[in-house]
Amino acid sequence: MNIDALIETMLVLFIVIIVGYAANKKGILDKNSNAKLSDLVLKITSPALIISSVLNSEQTGDKKEIFNMLFAGVILYLTLIIISKLIIKVFRLNNENGAIYELMLVFVNATFMGYPILSAIYGENAIFSFSILHMPFNILIYSYGVYQFQKDRTKDANSSKDQNKNSIDWKILINPGIISAVIALIIFLFDLKFPAVIKDAFSLVGGATVPISMMLIGSSLALIPIKDVFSDSKIYILSAIKLIAMPFIIYFLSNLIFKDEIIIGFLTVSAALPTASMIVMFANQYNKNIKSASSGVFITTILSIITIPLIISLLLI
Repeated sequence: MNIDALIETMLVLFIVIIVGYAANKKGILDKNSNAKLSDLVLKITSPALIISSVLNSEQTGDKKEIFNMLFAGVILYLTLIIISKLIIKVFRLNNENGAIYELMLVFVNATFMGYPILSAIYGENAIFSFSILHMPFNILIYSYGVYQFQKDRTKDANSSKDQNKNSIDWKILINPGIISAVIALIIFLFDLKFPAVIKDAFSLVGGATVPISMMLIGSSLALIPIKDVFSDSKIYILSAIKLIAMPFIIYFLSNLIFKDEIIIGFLTVSAALPTASMIVMFANQYNKNIKSASSGVFITTILSIITIPLIISLLLI
């Protein structure tokens, strides 16, 4: 493993977060612009990135291997959801921040953190397989993730109004993220080909997702007093569970289910990744628990500089 490349990736992420922080302090970004840019990411650039990941990937290996990877991804996220729900219940975290805490444990920063790390360990040819592994992410973040925020917002509304307790706006689950994930899956399954101009357009728009997302994290952090960013003790407990306990659990479960060392390695690395920046995008869009979401992403990212090399060294080397 190229430790230097891994550390460089972490530092790049940290620098872009600082840029967003400075932009907010200088008045370039504010709470309103954060919400607008979150909409841009969730409805345009991220869906474009999802489709671009399939359009620009070299499909290597036979369909059986690819479907095995997709199946492994489904198992990964279902397992993370089950474990996260148990943790939230055991630690009695099902309060106003319950949705954020749960999503923080489930969703990982696969694109920005996962791709460079996988390249350093397995080579660039592993990127397409890794993107297939995380196809369930694209569907779940825009369905299960949206549902969690909608559920909490509905509860808040119901506390002041006599409405149906289980009233959820299911129409919101049909969104650009879900549609793009389905389109990407169809492109993959039928091996559809598109001209370079289409590929380049999606790649250009999708490429804006990472820098905008990272700057939004910084801008969101700038709206929170520094002491408050590090004041939530629950974030540290959840970070330890996510970055240390989860990878070990996934590693041992993977060995029980799969025999392919590559799949086991992919799943272990995935479980060791910090919280997905998309959580902050949703928090901004729904104006819900932005402080906890930003702190969770920031702290897990910083701590992962130490924990990812440690997990890989202990379990995969």
